[in-house]
Amino acid sequence: MGKRATIATTKAEVAALSLGKLSQQIRWTELRAQKGGPFARSASLRKSAFKLLIWLEAERERLHGIAAPERKFQK
Repeated sequence: MGKRATIATTKAEVAALSLGKLSQQIRWTELRAQKGGPFARSASLRKSAFKLLIWLEAERERLHGIAAPERKFQK
């Protein structure tokens, strides 16, 4: 069986990622945070994914200068 994908959760882990890998993790986390997404099992899981998404985008902005979009959590 394949290796399970992991998401960076510390500044050191994010800094070690290339821009492409970081963007890939942001897209995956965005899917988890969407209300109708395939991983949207409960509101609490979506909310934790949304918080991680906001943080990952802020780290991408800090490291690579790509502006983080304005987002609001959809209940």
